[in-house]
Amino acid sequence: MIECFKRLNRYRNFLIKKIKNNLKTNQLNKRKLNQTVFDAEKYHSLLIVMCDFGIGDAIVASFLINELRQKNYQVNVVVDERLSFLFNGFIEVDNAYFFNKKEIKKFCKTEKNIKIDLAIDLYDEGDNSLRRVELISSFDPTHTIGFNQSKFLQYDTSIVFNEVNAHITQRSCKILDLLKISYNCVQYHLNIYHDELLTAKKFIDEVCNGSDKFIIVFNPFGSSETKSFSHEQIKRINAFLSQQKNCTTIIVGEQKQICAIDELPNIYLNRNPSFIVASALVSLCHLVISVDTSVVHVASTYNKPLIAVYNNRFNAGFNLNKVWAPIGTNAKLLFTQQNKITKAGDPIAELDIQLIIEQIKETLKSFRPLV
Repeated sequence: MIECFKRLNRYRNFLIKKIKNNLKTNQLNKRKLNQTVFDAEKYHSLLIVMCDFGIGDAIVASFLINELRQKNYQVNVVVDERLSFLFNGFIEVDNAYFFNKKEIKKFCKTEKNIKIDLAIDLYDEGDNSLRRVELISSFDPTHTIGFNQSKFLQYDTSIVFNEVNAHITQRSCKILDLLKISYNCVQYHLNIYHDELLTAKKFIDEVCNGSDKFIIVFNPFGSSETKSFSHEQIKRINAFLSQQKNCTTIIVGEQKQICAIDELPNIYLNRNPSFIVASALVSLCHLVISVDTSVVHVASTYNKPLIAVYNNRFNAGFNLNKVWAPIGTNAKLLFTQQNKITKAGDPIAELDIQLIIEQIKETLKSFRPLV
């Protein structure tokens, strides 16, 4: 009986939230009675909306940001304050505006003192669409581009995009095409600061003790448990890597996660909490082993040889194995085998770890003989 009441209460809360969101949507739509016509020649100051972005999303967006800035557009971003460290030069923009999700109304009332000609929202209508529209409206752009956002009048141009196997960067390519901007190839652009690079070099020198070692960066944890290796899997991978006397493996990730991993001969934890330092280690290494997370995109930035494990996630029909795949030609992708085809995907913890070890063996052989 109690469980029944709980389900009814959850359903009631869902309906109330839906009704409130619909009312807010209608109110916002009334504010934008006239949609403007897209005119690429009139735009100079651009705003990229990064609502609910993760680190990987921001790295992927660096392709679009760089191409726009190369063509002398002023590129501004509005982004969750938890990602503020990325926009202090690591990803170069002209202005960054940081918000707290719990204080959206307060942010929207803050005067921005900047004229926005064109706002760009790269993602589809979803649970956070209302929040994104509120952010966009606070900047009052001349024109707004979105993807599959026909519900909201704030999007003057809503691009229909149903290519479920297309890489996420194809959305940026659509924007560049609209603006008649040519580009040579898709490439991410990151800037590792001098001090962080020196910190990474010093750490590598220490763990290698001055020897010429093959450096491996191992990132075992993703943004969820489903996307992460289990501790038993990590032990087995590390046991194998520890035996490779000509290799040094550095484990990166959030400190609260990697601190439980035992260091072994030739296996070291990166105890520096800075994501920029971890990125510097990736830029200096010879091989990256990672689950599907931001480190994959850092490896792509520097075209590093990569073994990446993806877990068959699908969202609204989009194949996230392909949407969020690494770019470049140096990646070897391995996939979980349960094929649940759900938003969470298969648990990587249930993958036969021997498949990973065999792939590591083959990859190492192509660089230098195992010892």
